[in-house]
Amino acid sequence: MFTDIKQKIDTEIVRRIISYAAFDASVEGVTKIIEQYQNAQNLNFYAWIENDVVLGICSYEVHKTKVEIHLISVDEHARSRGVGGNMTTALQDKYVMLLEAETDDDAVVFYRKVGFETTEFTHEKRGKRHYCFLEP
Repeated sequence: MFTDIKQKIDTEIVRRIISYAAFDASVEGVTKIIEQYQNAQNLNFYAWIENDVVLGICSYEVHKTKVEIHLISVDEHARSRGVGGNMTTALQDKYVMLLEAETDDDAVVFYRKVGFETTEFTHEKRGKRHYCFLEP
């Protein structure tokens, strides 16, 4: 089930899952992400939970015409079970608007697998990146 966990974000398992996808996966980097979401009303933080276990997380922001995915990550023990795809489907069902994300070479495979179109570009600080989008 896709559940809002913003008020319960600071747990060991959520920290670990964030670290898999964070640009800065250090303890300090993950703490910064958690604090950012706890302190911003416009940012959402959801998890895919089965049998009371967090299997994946998705942070995002809703704009007038799109949902911007900031972070999507699945626990290493739950990968290849459709958790990431379930989260993107849940977002589509909840908002019925364009989903978009920016990612690196490692994660672009996931986005393509779940149906996103992608365009490559060069970010001035991060180098090669991918813009990923999925129409409703």
